[in-house]
Amino acid sequence: MGKAINVGGAPTAPGRPNNAIELARALGDSAKLPTMQLTDTPALIAQEQDMLVKCESAIENLRFAFWAAGKALQVVRDARLYRARFETFEEYTQARWDITPQYAGKLIRTWRVAEALFQARPGGGLETIVSTKLGYGHAWALVPLVEKHSVQAAVYLYLGLVKAKGASVTAALVQGTVEALPEAAAGHKAKTEEAVIAYLASLEGETRSTPTTDPAKAVRALSKAARTFDTSTVQAALEHDPKRARTAVKSLIEVLSSVSGVKVTFLETETGPEDAELEGGTTDASEGAEENPEGEATAASAA
Repeated sequence: MGKAINVGGAPTAPGRPNNAIELARALGDSAKLPTMQLTDTPALIAQEQDMLVKCESAIENLRFAFWAAGKALQVVRDARLYRARFETFEEYTQARWDITPQYAGKLIRTWRVAEALFQARPGGGLETIVSTKLGYGHAWALVPLVEKHSVQAAVYLYLGLVKAKGASVTAALVQGTVEALPEAAAGHKAKTEEAVIAYLASLEGETRSTPTTDPAKAVRALSKAARTFDTSTVQAALEHDPKRARTAVKSLIEVLSSVSGVKVTFLETETGPEDAELEGGTTDASEGAEENPEGEATAASAA
């Protein structure tokens, strides 16, 4: 998880300074941050290793924040800990944290399955993949299964998917698997794993059945798509069939990002489509939400 970072004598856990402010401060003076590679050696020198630990601790904190925030918000809501200063929980979330009650509700609905998965001990290296890949987007995609069946049903499905796909699991894939899961399989480990394998096989079958595309035709088709899929067209599709349109948009973005070297972070809005925030760099199906538990979240498919 990384070594402890002690900033100003504050108590720390391994790899996690006491709070987000210390995480930022641990990176050093903003005017002295490195802007280029420090050495020409393939291996990192001690200074670079130390900086990497601090950077990854800060990033890791963001990815886990939705879990802690959702759990904390539920405690505040259910125990009415807001009552000394606010009349309602909705007023509390808006005034105290500047997040909407709807988003607070999403965090509350998501944390239980995240906690169950982070605390699972599946063995065989799956635990490492879960701790690396699971973020808000993956957890939110599991919520319909949690609310229709149980947290355990969602755990079986996600672990089965990770077992089959490893680190290539995306939130769009989680969503598709949840939607395809037969009622009779939900909550049953072996049946769920069989259903996951069957769903993945169906996707591979669709891929194999696609005829080889002529490169020149592919270029023309791509150019036509760029002209056709403008904002108004996509919006019309979303209004006609929001669920299918959003899934299609996310899948298309993932395909484009995988060949363009662009990092994608999906930002889930409350009333509209899920937009993708593009960042130059390596390809990554990173997921997130409109806001995060500490202000604004950009982490971890509905990718």
